Amino acid sequence: MFVEGVPGGRNMNNPAVVSTTVTVPENSEVWGLSLACTPNPAGPPNPTTPPSAPPQQAVAKASLPIRYAAAVLMGQDDMLASIAPCFDSNNARIKKQRIKKQEESWVLESSEFAPCTTGDDVFLVADAIVSHINRILALYCNFDSTLSVEYINWINAEGEPLRTLRDSVSVNVVSSKGLAELKGKVGAQPLGSAVFEVVIRDSAVEEALSLHGEGGLSWSQVYDIIDFVGGVDRIAEAGYANKKKTSVVRQTANYHRHLGNPKKYPLPPDPPTLAKASEFARSLLKSWISSRI
Repeated sequence: MFVEGVPGGRNMNNPAVVSTTVTVPENSEVWGLSLACTPNPAGPPNPTTPPSAPPQQAVAKASLPIRYAAAVLMGQDDMLASIAPCFDSNNARIKKQRIKKQEESWVLESSEFAPCTTGDDVFLVADAIVSHINRILALYCNFDSTLSVEYINWINAEGEPLRTLRDSVSVNVVSSKGLAELKGKVGAQPLGSAVFEVVIRDSAVEEALSLHGEGGLSWSQVYDIIDFVGGVDRIAEAGYANKKKTSVVRQTANYHRHLGNPKKYPLPPDPPTLAKASEFARSLLKSWISSRI
């Protein structure tokens, strides 16, 4: 599924993740959620009937901090067994716990959950802790996104045992303007086909597309694209953009490339966001490729 994005918006670089949660009593038979997307046809959006509330949904009172919470983890069982002894502190403890009507599961306990008032709050904190753990494992053990949070078992301030479930879907965000551009004719064929043909015969264009990659741009890529297209002076000479705008974007990208030495590579006044800088770099690259068709 895809939806149209706003040029320069935050969600133009990566797929948008749509998620929802539901909290049920501990004795509920509901153990998971499944989100489904129904795309509307092209044109104005069609109104849809809102879905009914999930059955057995508990009313989670958010006035007082919870009494207890554990984030149930997803991951390879033997890998979790090997990881658990490495994380055994109040801030992050991985252990096995018997979940009612389920076999023993690996859970994350943390003192960081204490201020939370709902399972949704615990999800946010647990996701951040698991992200830190994954980065530590990647650094020391060469692991790749080993852990994630499946659901939250928690006891609210009134002593009621609850379970908060979550599901999410990834939605590709695209530009309708870009699609229309690719469909436009260059001679007898669409622009998409024309670009593909020039990639085959022109190694420089192939290199340019490799530099861009298949997803969103990083600051380093923005910087490299500006230099690849010719730098500030040649970009102005070709009429792709004026020197001032190119310089501001390049200086901003250079600052983010050298965060370890920000004094030597300062930000310019009014620096662009990564989304705006990516849009600018893409426009340069598209203009440069068009010149070679």
